[in-house]
Amino acid sequence: MAKRASGRRRAVVVRTALAALLAAPAARAEWKFTPTVDLRETVTDNVALTRADQAKSRFVTELTPGFTLQDKGPRLNLSANYQLHYYAFDDNDVEGVRHAQSQLRAAAKATVIDELLFLDADGAVGQQAVSAFGPQVNSNGYASANRANVKTWRISPYLLHRFGSSATAAVRYTHDSVDAGRIGFGDSTSDVLMMNLNSGRTFRRVGWGVQYSQQRVDDSIAPKSHVKMLSANARYRLGEDFNLTASAGYDEYDYQSDGEPTKGRFWQGGIEWTPSPRTSLVAGAGKRYYGNTYNLQALHRSRRTVWSINYSDSVTTTRSQLLLPATIDTASMLDRLFTAQIPDPAARAQAVDAYIRATGLPSALADSINYFSNRYILQKQFQASVAMNTARTTLILNAFDSRRQGLSLIQTDSLLTGPASARINDDTTQRGGSALWNMRLTSRSGINASWTTSRTQSHATGLSSKNAALRLAVTRQFSPKVRGAFEARRVSGTTTDQVASYRENALSASLSLQF
Repeated sequence: MAKRASGRRRAVVVRTALAALLAAPAARAEWKFTPTVDLRETVTDNVALTRADQAKSRFVTELTPGFTLQDKGPRLNLSANYQLHYYAFDDNDVEGVRHAQSQLRAAAKATVIDELLFLDADGAVGQQAVSAFGPQVNSNGYASANRANVKTWRISPYLLHRFGSSATAAVRYTHDSVDAGRIGFGDSTSDVLMMNLNSGRTFRRVGWGVQYSQQRVDDSIAPKSHVKMLSANARYRLGEDFNLTASAGYDEYDYQSDGEPTKGRFWQGGIEWTPSPRTSLVAGAGKRYYGNTYNLQALHRSRRTVWSINYSDSVTTTRSQLLLPATIDTASMLDRLFTAQIPDPAARAQAVDAYIRATGLPSALADSINYFSNRYILQKQFQASVAMNTARTTLILNAFDSRRQGLSLIQTDSLLTGPASARINDDTTQRGGSALWNMRLTSRSGINASWTTSRTQSHATGLSSKNAALRLAVTRQFSPKVRGAFEARRVSGTTTDQVASYRENALSASLSLQF
């Protein structure tokens, strides 16, 4: 009955959103539809990423039809990227593999009523590691070990109103869904209402804001939960480039815990410093119901480098992170890197997209491994990255240190991890880094090298896991719409049962076509 009711609510939300889009006045759009086909042949000595005594060598043929879709207009911006991967093996009698899987990233932003009603929507389909203590998703799409196919979507209409130059008010409703199709991890939906009122340009010396939000999460395994937050903030300008900030409020969570607090007052003080358009610093410290809290965002950009340092702590869930992936976006790093050479944002976005396609760079860099859990967790994460660009080379480095502590009752994960391993995700630390290097040999050819490594430790059980991947690829642009690549890779780590290690060596040749 609950699932049928949830399905009816979802259908109502989708129909309302579509009606809003159709009701928006027509405007000239710039549609761009690009079909693609990739063909890849791989030889691997461990097709299913199993331990050494069970490893099997196979030839894998991969056919990937797909498309990209873009529509940029005055009222609607739409983007989508879809790929359907088919896998064929020289011996079909092989276990631990899949024969097909999909990948999708789609987003839309619409202006329904000018300066009043807007709509955001997005959706995604992709593979996700189930546990941090097992084989990770290292561009090996055909292995099925320790991974699930996750589907997420979100739709969010919102009202925006400006009271002249005095204040701006916004009311936003969001409905989202997470479906992993995994026994032990609950499929869930949530409804979020957010309201805020912020000062406008009139308040130059002292700025202020008030925010309220509430969320209801319906989960097929974990108990239904509610989250509420009320806060007020203030900003005092000491100079043209320096502000003092302060905030205070109240958090209220209703998850079940072992007697620890789940709600309480909070406060925080901090600074905002922007000495130049290329340098910014935001830092703060305070107190929340779970203890001390800190945040840091530092960014510096020169003509050929981008430096970034971030730290945050927050109460979160796996479903929240699946809806908002925490990976470092390669395109964002390159966008900042190319700002000095290409000031126009639209031209720069096209240049970044063309650069990624021509060099074969991945869309995102690795950071801490997100694993499945039905619990509320306290996450403390530090991340630092740097990107460097010269006339012939690009280098992107990233390092992270993340700690996650379970807050809600451990019993909600017993079906997912098994009773014997129920505490494995209770208190974990992950440390690692990645390096990505590209060298342009000619205007049409180049070399890519990448290295990622991570170590995960469970403080509650003493178990630990390591994962590493090393790749070297040569790329060639045969024509504006045809690109080829030859890649060698080596990945290693621990198996899902953590009693043995696995290792894979593979060679692949690929051909990518755009129509």
